[in-house]
Amino acid sequence: MGPTLAQPLQAFVQSVLLGMAAGLLYDLLRAFRLKLPRLTSPLDILYCLTVSAAVFLFTLYRAQGQLRLYLWLGVLGGCVLFFTVFSPLLRPVWGFWVDTLAFLLHLIAIPLRGMERL
Repeated sequence: MGPTLAQPLQAFVQSVLLGMAAGLLYDLLRAFRLKLPRLTSPLDILYCLTVSAAVFLFTLYRAQGQLRLYLWLGVLGGCVLFFTVFSPLLRPVWGFWVDTLAFLLHLIAIPLRGMERL
């Protein structure tokens, strides 16, 4: 018995969610890149490796290793959906948490700088 319509539709919805997760990761790393510009290259490499591995594994397991155009369009559509709908809402949140993390690291470094003088 061949695949039903529900299986490709479910794979497409999952590829849209994968695209949205890729957009979420990019948006989160963008906040760190804006705060620390010298980390741009390592964070971009991390992003590319992570997303390419996720898309490869998704294609391998979900599409049985076959490149299906609707899955790639789903990933691209999920990214576009995330950046148009959710990214403007979450950008201030990421900025707040990156600033909070930077302040926390600053507070942690104060005793370490004091120990260094000793």
